[in-house]
Amino acid sequence: SARRLPHGGVLYELNSPEAAEWFNVAANRGYFLEHFGAEIVIKERTHNVIVENVPVTFVPNNPAALADIEKKAGLKPKSISKARYIKPEARRKPGQRTAHIIVTFNSEEGANQVIKFGLTIEGKKVYGRKLIPEPTRCLKCHSFENAHRAAECPQEQETCGTCEEHHRTAACQVTDQNEFFCRNCDVKGHAAWSRQCPTFTKKWDGHKNRNEDAKYRFFLTEDPLTW
Repeated sequence: SARRLPHGGVLYELNSPEAAEWFNVAANRGYFLEHFGAEIVIKERTHNVIVENVPVTFVPNNPAALADIEKKAGLKPKSISKARYIKPEARRKPGQRTAHIIVTFNSEEGANQVIKFGLTIEGKKVYGRKLIPEPTRCLKCHSFENAHRAAECPQEQETCGTCEEHHRTAACQVTDQNEFFCRNCDVKGHAAWSRQCPTFTKKWDGHKNRNEDAKYRFFLTEDPLTW
């Protein structure tokens, strides 16, 4: 089967492990891609884990730092494809010492090992959980309706996710939370991007109930312990 994804890509689901192995052969991939545009690429499937309370001294775009994490966790080299902080540094509180990151793994086994045993980052033992995709919020109008993204947003002007004025969220000068304004709830006191937003939590609960993958702690593999 084939399913178009929100960002414009296409997810193909194959009917056997043998078919999936066929795509791992470079010549076969090239033959398959000949039938599409010149800029089309096949992206490897990755697995995201949220790791909480990581020291902010960690530099996620440093390959040496990622290699050190893999070594200390007993992971294969290149198990981690990338890492990033969830919240922009500009939104951190004064004196904040830890923050959450998303670590992207190239295999279910590597991700599951971290979910089960944790990681050591910057000398601190930290733990992760499987990242479940959240409801889509447009970064231009900040609405959850119609699951659209900024590129397809019908609104002409930018709406700030912090104060609702017509400017980019990153350019907002409002820092007093009492002056934050959520356009989805139509109230002051929190921003549209807040995870405590009542509109978000309602959408999130419904999203999880419809997502089969959210019912499992681990990424499913042939190992019965992940079921």
